[in-house]
Amino acid sequence: MILAFMALQAASAADELPHPGRLAPASIIPSAVEGGAIASVGPGDTLYLTVYGQPELAAQVTIDVQGRIVVPFLGEMAVGGEAPSAIAKRIADSLRQRGYLNDPQVAIEVIRVRSRMASILGYVSKPGRYPIEGSLTLLELVAQAGGLKDGADDVAVVLRKDLQAPGGQRRLERTIGNRYLPSRPIEDLELRAGDVVYVSQAKVFYIYGEVTRAGAYPMEPELNVMRALSLAGGLTQRASERRISVSRPDPQTGEQRKHRVNLDDPVSPGDVIYVDERFF
Repeated sequence: MILAFMALQAASAADELPHPGRLAPASIIPSAVEGGAIASVGPGDTLYLTVYGQPELAAQVTIDVQGRIVVPFLGEMAVGGEAPSAIAKRIADSLRQRGYLNDPQVAIEVIRVRSRMASILGYVSKPGRYPIEGSLTLLELVAQAGGLKDGADDVAVVLRKDLQAPGGQRRLERTIGNRYLPSRPIEDLELRAGDVVYVSQAKVFYIYGEVTRAGAYPMEPELNVMRALSLAGGLTQRASERRISVSRPDPQTGEQRKHRVNLDDPVSPGDVIYVDERFF
């Protein structure tokens, strides 16, 4: 079909009359999908059918919910799940077998993809739904969505349909950045139609009082109070190691509760650590 498409481009202007109802590509660039780069099509996808030398047979068709299209002179045809090149061959064979044309050259151009989409939400610049053109990985989707916003977590959650999993959905976590944890390797994942990617706000804790650099800091695995103090630049000369407290919401009531902690106590996301000054 690629050779046939190139032959069309080289044809005379008389053979290149555009179909009057043809739409401009809405969600993809045609050159990126011509020749069957889209692995398969499905309901909601829009195709543009060309029979070279036969402009009256050109048609723009949208695949219905049953995976069917209506082809000029041929009627309904089930195409859901097939590659564009395979659909073009079936149409050419049918035109030949029914005696309409001796040697039909048919091309299918996918001009709108709606059946194979992945969604991305949360702390990215352009959240939304994006087409899976052939293949699409998690990192490629993040790039298409304009990258991560400031304050985004390094870990993305992919929600994937899985009838074998509880609730019919599987949760996959992948590290897509290392701004907070440089030693953690970046991970990628090939996406499937229907995947939903969520990037949350980075989990942080807060530290105030007699420390060198008070403020918010990203969480680390197995973080304790001693490590939290080091991230904040350590204690000031006025600080007391025995007067360190943390404010944390009660899991039952949600009420903020304050209690003393030791240096080896764990730190949880959202904790507010306060280092008091020592008595002289």
